[in-house]
Amino acid sequence: MTTTRRRLVAALLVPLLALGAAACTDSDDGDETTSGDDSGATDETGGAEFTFSPLDAGGPNTKAALENGDIDIALLFSSDGAIAANEWVALEDDEDLQPADNFVPAIRTDATNDDIAAVLDAVSGALTVEDMQGLVAQVSIDGDNPEDAAAAYLEEKGLPGDLTAEGSLTVGSSNFAESNIAAQLYGQALEAAGVDVSYTPDIGARDVYYEALKSGDIDLVPEFTGTLLTFLDGEAEASPDVEEVLEQLRPLAEEDGITILEPAEADSVNTFVVTAETAEEYGLSTVSDLAGVEDPLVLGGPPECPERPYCLVGLQETYGLSFAE
Repeated sequence: MTTTRRRLVAALLVPLLALGAAACTDSDDGDETTSGDDSGATDETGGAEFTFSPLDAGGPNTKAALENGDIDIALLFSSDGAIAANEWVALEDDEDLQPADNFVPAIRTDATNDDIAAVLDAVSGALTVEDMQGLVAQVSIDGDNPEDAAAAYLEEKGLPGDLTAEGSLTVGSSNFAESNIAAQLYGQALEAAGVDVSYTPDIGARDVYYEALKSGDIDLVPEFTGTLLTFLDGEAEASPDVEEVLEQLRPLAEEDGITILEPAEADSVNTFVVTAETAEEYGLSTVSDLAGVEDPLVLGGPPECPERPYCLVGLQETYGLSFAE
């Protein structure tokens, strides 16, 4: 995938579990499916044995396969604009498999004050998952620029309202749509409140823009709670609870002279997505609902999915789903 994908969630690979209970074919060709006699086999819980199709990490191949009906479930990111544009259904992670990775402003402590923080917190407080999906769709699918999309959103939400602030800030961003959009949301709200704002967009990878933030080359950048935590502490394990993540993250950032403000509801995490037709046919709204499906559906995602704790391994251990070897 492009530079937009700074993750599937940065977890250590774990051993591939024994997947499914269906009989395998005698062939050694690596075919993903079981024999025709077992294609509709169900496990002891009554659910079907699903199949995994290796594609890409939330990229165009996975989305095209879902749209064309080549797969039934796609592993995307919760901020993906294609979810809103196609009216797909993002299944709720009702057993909290995925670590929290909410949008959050990271600002140099020396560059902030209570008024600036209030403006940024107001933007985060309004920004929902669906809002970000719609904004990303405007930019990545409809071709709008991040500046115009952010300006229209802030006007619609009435942000920053009556809040005022003073100061001068340089707002940076990474080089993918969500980061550029969030940078414009935060920056334009600050401008409207009275702050002198300049922009340094498309800086690149986290190790580059985080150093720019520490050094003062930029003052503010949109971040992601769980991913930043594991960047600052490679041994940390991000919780599904964003408040628990913040408890670990904030002291680490403070050591670098950076303040982590309030997170948005909007996030960018692994999300299992189906079409509206599939959701209606099987009564799907949560990932847990998949356990009751008796047809052998196909999940599409990155080739590493069978080995990752937040993909097939988690679907088996946390949700009790069965997959063909």
